[in-house]
Amino acid sequence: MPPDTLVAVTVRDATEADLPQITAIWNHEVLWTDVTTDTEPRDPSAQREWFARHPAGYPIVVAVTAAEVLAFGALAPYRPKPAFARTVEDSVYVKRGHRGAGLGDLILAELIRRARAHGHHSMLARITSANTASLRLHARHGFVVVGVEWEVAWKHDRWLDVTIVQLRL
Repeated sequence: MPPDTLVAVTVRDATEADLPQITAIWNHEVLWTDVTTDTEPRDPSAQREWFARHPAGYPIVVAVTAAEVLAFGALAPYRPKPAFARTVEDSVYVKRGHRGAGLGDLILAELIRRARAHGHHSMLARITSANTASLRLHARHGFVVVGVEWEVAWKHDRWLDVTIVQLRL
């Protein structure tokens, strides 16, 4: 589906039935890109564990057509300490071949809406600095750069910087 093709897309909570497609999107990014600092793909068991670690207040959402997951996003606790309980970290992934169609905007807008509805106060994302598409996406939704971690991740035989962006909800 090229970005200019109009297709009915629904944003909804992810289900276990979506996990194979979410895993395929995730594993592609892990193996072939620098948009995540993760280096190990997930098998079905690991993906189910990831899914189970997202209780109420930390949703996983998908953008879907009738039969295909095109994008997904999730909220996760920012840090395990109680003082950070109202701060969340987001992640957004769009399937290769479907980028540039506004799917990331749909996912991020829904995550922001859900974070506010759950009473969270602050939302952060840690984005590899070369991932300019994600930095622009977050800026469009009001996130501001609050810091850069220089050469903190080693992937694909090179150092990666990580930019931290924040939105006060």
